[in-house]
Parts: sequence; structure tokens; C-alpha cells
Amino acid sequence: MSLSRDTEFRIQLALDSAWADSTQRKYRGTITNFLNFCDSECVPLQDRCPASEHLLCAFASSRLGTVAGSTVQSHISALKAWHAYRNAPWKGAIRLKLVLNGVSNRAPHSSLLPPRPPVTRAMLVVLASNLSPTDPFDCCCLAAATSAFWGQLRLGEILSPWESSYPSAHITCRLHLSDPINSNGSRKLHLPFTKVRKNKGEEVILCRQRDSSDPIVAIEHHLRLSILSPNHPLFSYALSSGFACLTRRKFLARCNSIWVHAGFKAVTGHSFRIGGTTEMLLSGVPPDVVKALGRWSSDSFLRYWRSLELLAPLHVENLKHCMLVSPPSA
Repeated sequence: MSLSRDTEFRIQLALDSAWADSTQRKYRGTITNFLNFCDSECVPLQDRCPASEHLLCAFASSRLGTVAGSTVQSHISALKAWHAYRNAPWKGAIRLKLVLNGVSNRAPHSSLLPPRPPVTRAMLVVLASNLSPTDPFDCCCLAAATSAFWGQLRLGEILSPWESSYPSAHITCRLHLSDPINSNGSRKLHLPFTKVRKNKGEEVILCRQRDSSDPIVAIEHHLRLSILSPNHPLFSYALSSGFACLTRRKFLARCNSIWVHAGFKAVTGHSFRIGGTTEMLLSGVPPDVVKALGRWSSDSFLRYWRSLELLAPLHVENLKHCMLVSPPSA
């Protein structure tokens, strides 16, 4: 079927926008590795896309015994997306699935990474006591840390990739922070772009806390210290020459410098979301409420229930005895 040039252009533009930039970078790396593998096996160009199931099995098994099964599965997912992008049929079927199972079963123990440590409430208290209350950058870090923790946020939803500019359609700005919604001062925060809902956006609730991990106090102090326009990113701070966006790299470097010195393990960006989820569960917040507050689309959040040795006694110890009543005889 022949379509107009404008229509074909719009299709291509939509396809180019189908994946996040970070996903596209990962996919490009996998495709490059696949093509290099084809070169090493002297696979003709015309046989690389669409790839036969035999070729897909060969590529998947080339990592046998060296990496985790989930890594190879993500590589195959990238190739499947590449085929869809090129409008090529996907020929992976049951044999490929069996090969992936075999690769997973043969994964070396060293490829099984331990769970990422969560940020804890105690770590936020340590952070608050070590960051300068008069330094705009430090105050911005504390506001971001407490918000990411209690809002179960992904750092990519609130921090710009760059210091001097920001993707305005993707990053939460100051105008997205609501006025207090109750007498305690808790607030709503609108996220214009999220991993799941994309540009439909979502809202999170930042609830008042009683200690120095309180995101409300941290945000309000940050906004008083760095007076910028409503259209600036919420987590940007004033400089003598203008402003700077808080980036993930500088934020994590500052937090980890304090935590490692205090004897904690260094964390990654996802540790804040993990930590907020774990803290709420430990505090007795019902899992369905935690799920709603964290905008989880499935029960996958339960795998971040890190402190089982604390949670089990909290919820299971000393259960009341319930006497069983025999059913009446017929």
C-alpha cells in the first residue's frame, strides 16, 4: 500500500518517539552487539532482519554461563522491538523460550546481584543534620531526597538531566506544587510525565512528617532560599549568576558522600522509591494504600518489601488463637 509522504513521515515520527531516550540507548547497544555477532558468524545481511528463530537462539546462547538470564531476556526484547520498528516479522517462538530458560538456569552465581539497599528514614535524618541550611544546593538536595522518599518517586520524574536546561514537558516545576491540602500542610505534586502514564502525568501526595525527614518543611525552606519563577524546575536552586537544575549525578554524589561517611552503604536513584515503600509498609500502612500512593500498576512493588525480618514479627507474632468450630453433623 502506498501512502503520502506526510503520512509516512508521521508514522516514522511516532515510531521514533515510542521509547524513552534511555531505552533507545540500551536498545541501540544490543542491536550493535547482535550485528557484531552476525559478523563473527558470517550471517548474510538479508538474514539478519527478520532473524530466524535459529539465529535468535544462537545469539541468546552466546551469553550462556556469563550473564544473568534477565540480561539476555532484555537483549531479546530489544531485538523484538527492533523488528517491530522495521516492520519485520518476529520469528521467536517456543524454541527461543527454551533457550532463554536454559541461559537463565546456567547463569553464574556472580551475575545474581543482591537487592539494592533502600534509603531509610534514619538516613534522611542523618542527611538533614549534615546538609547546610543556608546553602541553596544543599537545601535543594534535602527537598529532593525527602520528596523522592515519601512520594515514592523516580528521580527521572523530578530531576533534569542537565544543569543549565531542562525538558519542560517532562520535569516537575514549581507551579506543579499545590498549596497545602489540609491543616497539617501536606501537598499534592503534579508529575507532567511518568514512566507508565507518559505525558498523561500523575499526581502524588507529599505528607507531613514529625521529624527532620519531613518533605514539607524541606521544600518550603528550599523555596524560600532559592526564589525562582513558577516555571523553573521545582528542584533547581539559585546561583549568583542565575540558577542551576539539580541533576541526578550531583544529587546522588552529595547524598552518598554524607551517608558513606556516616557508615551507610552508597545508594542508587531507585533506592529512594524502594525506601519509601518499605518505610510505609513497616509503619503499618496497608499495602493497597502504599500501592495507590506509589502509583504501582501491579503488585510488583511487594518485591521491594525489604525488611521481612522486621515485618514478619510486626504482623505475625503472637496471633490470637482462633478455636475451630466443627460443622454441625448432618
